[in-house]
Amino acid sequence: MPLLAPVIEAARTRRETIKGALQPAQLAAWRSIFLSRWWLPLPPNGEHGPARRSVHVAVDGTGHSVELSTGAHFVLAAAAAAGPPPVGQHNAADMEVIPARYEQADAATARDLMMQLLEVFMAAEAASVLVQDGLAPDAILWLDGSIYGSLAHLAGAPGPLFDERDAYDADAGKKTRWAINVQRAINIVQRKAELLDLTERSGLWLIGLAKTQRASFLFDALAATPEGLTRAPHERAADGELLAAAPLGFSWPVVLDGRSFQAIAPAARVALAETPAIVSCYVRPHAADLPLRVDVPASLVGLDDRLLLEPSSLSPRPTPAWVPDPKIVWPIIQSVVASYGGVHAYNAPLYAVDRLVRLSRRELETRYLPICAKVIGVDPRLLAVDRGRRRFLIA
Repeated sequence: MPLLAPVIEAARTRRETIKGALQPAQLAAWRSIFLSRWWLPLPPNGEHGPARRSVHVAVDGTGHSVELSTGAHFVLAAAAAAGPPPVGQHNAADMEVIPARYEQADAATARDLMMQLLEVFMAAEAASVLVQDGLAPDAILWLDGSIYGSLAHLAGAPGPLFDERDAYDADAGKKTRWAINVQRAINIVQRKAELLDLTERSGLWLIGLAKTQRASFLFDALAATPEGLTRAPHERAADGELLAAAPLGFSWPVVLDGRSFQAIAPAARVALAETPAIVSCYVRPHAADLPLRVDVPASLVGLDDRLLLEPSSLSPRPTPAWVPDPKIVWPIIQSVVASYGGVHAYNAPLYAVDRLVRLSRRELETRYLPICAKVIGVDPRLLAVDRGRRRFLIA
């Protein structure tokens, strides 16, 4: 096919590079080293660590955007935190109307960032309630997604010294996609830093669960071992490649700090100055399911590592670095496994909240859009989806 011809030609041109990157035999050897040394059986239930915590609070959100015939993007978000009294159940919703002159990519970025900002606000509010009611020492706050991955992604957003109309990442040497969404990204970093500081001071457990294995922190840690130094391939493999053959169990946890960030904005550096580093690992709670990524603040497992190193740090821990003793995360792993509900409910609290905030297209168009019309003061019929005509709202 003519469309495939350039792809085929490029693949043939880069034949040796592609073969070197794939290296199936070498990857199999790496996987063998990883599974034999750095993959561990699940801890015995009830051993090591404090008794199981009885208060579980989960925070999750749902975002929905519609590109109407008016040319405007309506971004809607809802989030809920559910738990036993006195936490009770709290619902919050947010809405933003983006003018038609936004580019599609900018609108999608604004939607994603607004959803993350709403979630971190909800998490901070739930954490504050738990602390005020004296429940923090007996509670777990569950977040959907990787804590470290989010910080690494957002902390590189350009700061006030950058021109927001032409944002440029000086360290990475490339244009960023933040543009007019810079302040949203920085706000999320600041709120997450405050949440991490609060949980560290109060004794509240903060656990992030993600269902993706596209990161490569395990691979990088393995490359730093004596075995890895002599076998390092030309390309970094995703952790999913190492985990493909992993049985029930969990990976030896790794300490991650800000040295892995491609860049960091000045405002993010200030916000993260006192934030603990993140300890990450994977847990496979069921043979029929994929491993889950688990992120917790380093202080939760008794480590004093910080996300950003002080200039006076003379001998910092290598990054990424295996924790000294994997048993320090046993209570966390036990909580993750105890909250596992099967392949369709990887975490019971997060699954329950996800069902609460699920927003259908029908509900969006019949309930939320009339509210949007009322807020911006237009006839509800103006917002009806009508692909036969094009109208534009200019905010």
